[in-house]
Amino acid sequence: MIPSIILLSLGAVMSTIFIISKVRHYSLVTIILKTVASLFFIALGITTVCLTEGDKQFGVIILIGLIFGMLGDVLLGFKYITTKTKKFWILSGMFAFAFGHISYVIGLFVHFYQRGNILFAFLPFMISLVMSTIYLCVKGRLGIHFGKMFPFGVFYLICLTSMFSTSLVMGILNSFNETTLIMFFVGAFNFVVSDCMLTGAYFKEGQRPKWYMATYSVAYYIAQFLIAFSILFLR
Repeated sequence: MIPSIILLSLGAVMSTIFIISKVRHYSLVTIILKTVASLFFIALGITTVCLTEGDKQFGVIILIGLIFGMLGDVLLGFKYITTKTKKFWILSGMFAFAFGHISYVIGLFVHFYQRGNILFAFLPFMISLVMSTIYLCVKGRLGIHFGKMFPFGVFYLICLTSMFSTSLVMGILNSFNETTLIMFFVGAFNFVVSDCMLTGAYFKEGQRPKWYMATYSVAYYIAQFLIAFSILFLR
């Protein structure tokens, strides 16, 4: 437990340093700080997998998702300093995060799904479609336009909402009787908050205020560190 808490604390400090650098002036140094901050939730994931007395398979699958998240962090970071290939870096980061969400979904199903509950096998994806449809209906009114990236945006949206809805449904199916499920669900919720705000930063005209950029970054790191820390409490 102590090594995990130390890594969690150090990760929080490094994430804060990165966010301060981001809102002041995004540069190559900021990307390095972002990568280091992400390495801390990877390190936390590795540590919790080693320390947990629960299902190691679940931990390894979630760790793969965390690694995709770190890769997405690095790829998205380059869009700030290479404007000519901005769309390439956004798409690359988007796919990395999408594969991370898919890993999270697989991990949740592998460990928490109870065979025979057919409704619960399909319910997460039904909820995902509803959430995605609502978002697509209101995004125009919010001034968000994906342009030529619309198909990729829809793909990522479905992956994101599937991760959230799966954590919700698996939590309900298991009566939220495990700390891992509670922490994962809170992490997934923060992921949704972060990414909804992120689309406003990437696909809406105008410059977002510094507090806006800081808020979605804080939500993102809360999400990843909670998901990594949740592995420790698996039964």
